[in-house]
Amino acid sequence: MRGYITETDFEECDEAFPGIVRYYRELKDKPKTFLELFWAYTHRKCGRPEPLPVTTGPASHSVSR
Repeated sequence: MRGYITETDFEECDEAFPGIVRYYRELKDKPKTFLELFWAYTHRKCGRPEPLPVTTGPASHSVSR
């Protein structure tokens, strides 16, 4: 799967994960990437109806390698 979701991917997505396209279409706030959609779809029974917002920066500014 490519990172961003497009309608050309819907058939392939729904074959691999039945119901995921219907779930995507019913979301008020659409995830931008397939990974965000997949996480929200597989964790929808955890009590959070909408996907979590995605941060744009690094997880921590004090990461050292």
